Amino acid sequence: MAVQIVLITGCSKGIGQEIALYLARDIQRRFKVYATMRNVDTNQDELRSKAGDSYKDTLFIRELDVTKQETIDATVKGIVDHEGRIDVLVNNAGIFSTEWWETGPMESFYDNMEVNYFGCVRMTKAVVQHMKERRSGRIIQVSSLLGLKVLPMLAQYSASKCALEGFSESIAPPLRKFNIWVSVIQPGFTLTPLVSAICKDPPELMEKVAKLIPGEDREIVMRMVTSDPSVVNGTETQLPADIAKLVREVIVSPNPDFRYQSTETGKRFASQRLIDPSGNDTIGTWLNQ
Repeated sequence: MAVQIVLITGCSKGIGQEIALYLARDIQRRFKVYATMRNVDTNQDELRSKAGDSYKDTLFIRELDVTKQETIDATVKGIVDHEGRIDVLVNNAGIFSTEWWETGPMESFYDNMEVNYFGCVRMTKAVVQHMKERRSGRIIQVSSLLGLKVLPMLAQYSASKCALEGFSESIAPPLRKFNIWVSVIQPGFTLTPLVSAICKDPPELMEKVAKLIPGEDREIVMRMVTSDPSVVNGTETQLPADIAKLVREVIVSPNPDFRYQSTETGKRFASQRLIDPSGNDTIGTWLNQ
């Protein structure tokens, strides 16, 4: 396997940072990682420190804001000019809102869509022509289980991830004709620094989020959630490193699935909503037309 040029968004902390480190430290040195973040000046030190020696020739930090087209164009062009290609795009950058949809500001909806959905669309558009020209590429969308099995108190976030799921499923079949494989990863409850600052486990998160829901709505929503204990208590807690391992699996697989759930609970949720949890049958139906 030739060295893969990998571009990852949202690497200042959490899942994105762990994916960048995990690939950069690959024993077989199969990856050259461009880890991007919105504010390099204030956020790169942590990543540099954790990378250690691997930073020298396998990990490179670049500034990129998925909401600003000029930074996307400049970074993608710089990598392509230097490396000649981008083999893998990992769309990881994302934000999370806990405002109750009815009383929260509309800006919360806009912000979630701008980063979690439109940011991925911008990035995909920015690299896909290069991949088409080479007839080779991997586009990995870090979505969420909440894009498949939504929670009533997280409307803004779930809506943005549902949009990402729909976009990805739409573009996957035609891109496969160019040997460009689109895969969606649906993490479950992951202890990122942001989540860890709020809580340590799913029930605690649900309790804290519930306090933000006003009046009668709180009682209705919590009754809905607790009526299905698996939503909270049955969710395995995982670490960003678990998602990083899954991303590497997708990259090195000769025929990656369209959709991946990162936990057994996630697979059970998917099986309730989808006939084929992997999504391969859906993609194949279009490809065989």
